[in-house]
Amino acid sequence: MQLVSVREAMSQGIEVFRLDLDLRAELSDSLPHLTPEERGRAARFVRAADRLRFAQTRAATRRLLGRRLGCCPADVPLAVGVHGKPFVDEDPLRAPLFNVSHSGGHALIALADPGGVLHLGVDIEQHKPDLDAEVMLDAVCTDQERASVRRAPDRLAAFYQRWVGKEAVLKAIGIGVADHLRSIGISPGGDGRLAIACAVPDWNGFQAMALPAPPGYAAALAWRTKEST
Repeated sequence: MQLVSVREAMSQGIEVFRLDLDLRAELSDSLPHLTPEERGRAARFVRAADRLRFAQTRAATRRLLGRRLGCCPADVPLAVGVHGKPFVDEDPLRAPLFNVSHSGGHALIALADPGGVLHLGVDIEQHKPDLDAEVMLDAVCTDQERASVRRAPDRLAAFYQRWVGKEAVLKAIGIGVADHLRSIGISPGGDGRLAIACAVPDWNGFQAMALPAPPGYAAALAWRTKEST
């Protein structure tokens, strides 16, 4: 299990790390970094791969946060928001913002300086070749997104690029993802930036960008700075 920096500290104080998961490892390798509640949660997953994804990602997240806070990983005070988004339950001026996502054999962990960043979200998705992109386009995409994806040489890749952008923004906002996918429109730019169109005025001010991802994956980061509020 290895942490690799995929996005160096930006001017906003954001860093993103990729965790290459070892889905053949022993679950016990990650347990010392977890709380008793998290160990119980890991054990409740039916599939071994899901247990390992959760445990390895949470353990790595705790290690990164522990370094920032100067404490043992298992002592990082984590809590969960209304829609299930975890956060560091500390002095908001001291507690780093973070967000995580995992899919297939990889996970992303984003960290941000609370001095400049107000909201943070990250998403990674493994491409599923058997995905019916046409059905998904109608279910989750705006009219403009549907037209752009249908014109793309690789429709599957184009769809996933917009999908991860939507999820990253909605995770940054901190609301339930499934009910609001069509409220966010994503338009990829040539510089990796993702233009965002929001149907909800209060959601304006977010920024997003595509992230480097392993072959067969797509990833994106979204954030909102204190200056943009």
